[in-house]
Amino acid sequence: MHNKINLLGINFESINTAVFLASLDWQVHLIADKNDIQKTLDNYQFDRQLSLLWQLYTSDNKILIKNQIESFEHYWLFFDEANDFDVKNLTVNPNSQIILSGSKPLNFFEDFARGCPSNWVYYVPFNFLKDGHNFNAFFHIELLLIGEKSYNSVKHSHILQSLIKNSKKHHIDNIKTIEFARASINAMLATRLSFINEMARLADSQKIDIKSIQKMMGMDSRIGGEYLKAGWGFGGKSLPSELNFLMQSFNANGVDTALLKSVLTVNDDQKELIFRKFWRYFDGNIENKTVVIWGAGYRSETSKTTGSAIHQLLKLCWAYEIKTFVYGVHTVPELTTLYGDSPLFNIINTPYENLANAHALFILNWSDKQQIDLNQLNEVALPIFDGKNILSEDEIKQYQGNYVGIGRKQ
Repeated sequence: MHNKINLLGINFESINTAVFLASLDWQVHLIADKNDIQKTLDNYQFDRQLSLLWQLYTSDNKILIKNQIESFEHYWLFFDEANDFDVKNLTVNPNSQIILSGSKPLNFFEDFARGCPSNWVYYVPFNFLKDGHNFNAFFHIELLLIGEKSYNSVKHSHILQSLIKNSKKHHIDNIKTIEFARASINAMLATRLSFINEMARLADSQKIDIKSIQKMMGMDSRIGGEYLKAGWGFGGKSLPSELNFLMQSFNANGVDTALLKSVLTVNDDQKELIFRKFWRYFDGNIENKTVVIWGAGYRSETSKTTGSAIHQLLKLCWAYEIKTFVYGVHTVPELTTLYGDSPLFNIINTPYENLANAHALFILNWSDKQQIDLNQLNEVALPIFDGKNILSEDEIKQYQGNYVGIGRKQ
């Protein structure tokens, strides 16, 4: 095995990258504390394929966990809130190949590359690693963006050439331009989500089903259907962080942005909208009630609740002494750490548990792999407050209780 690389930074992207590089017969030296790696792996333990490959490549010594950087010619650095690096701590020379990834304020990676003695520095944002996808995304890249410090130097990187080979489309430019493109793409996705949520509010007043509108809009090739689903808004780290970085840049450069301010405002308010619908349904008489909540992650199939509507919903419910029973699947450890001491917080192990004792059901997320059992729901016929418009039109028609969604005709 001739190809060896130092990989610094522990997060979802770096773990997947380590597995990807190992599959290409690279020996990956993961520079990190074993406990930090295990915490990250625990967050994705439900991803069976990733877990099995991790075990395979670590047992075959294709992935080695190290506490010291080796003197290799190849580095891949993953920056985020927890991971930051100083080029002075790296043993690099003008021929070292360094790939940078992550999201930081505009020009961060350009400045880092400029301060690096190597000429072969590249920036690869992980826009192609979509939510819910693992390392397989490396083999089916829709759009690959690569920033290079030295013009036309990508041809010297075997790793980047492999990624280009696996990409449907790719674009190479200077690092500063790729950073701006990354931020612009994420801001557009966030804008689409806030736009459809604004339209959903109007659809509510017009008694029109926003899901039908979404479908028709998606049929227009100029628009497409991605990031065009009304719900409680967006969470996670990527989109909110990107918008904050952009706001910093707008402010620093004295450029106003009414649009991005509105995107953030709509998204923040959207997380409370489903609770307000619940409050209106009961004419404000909600004190001391009991509710069941399905889903807590910022998206389905995740263990993280960063930016999820669950936090606002729990806070608002508890303000009225409402008992909450949460079916959180993968998010249970994080929720227990955050709220385990609250007397109004309860975890349930099955979605239909405690429905008979509840006054309402909230849906914040639901796995596509799991079928909703309408027969069990119809046994109690609770009012459902669907914050992600999970139920289809046919399911709503079959449901014997009242249903309230986001922009769904009642």
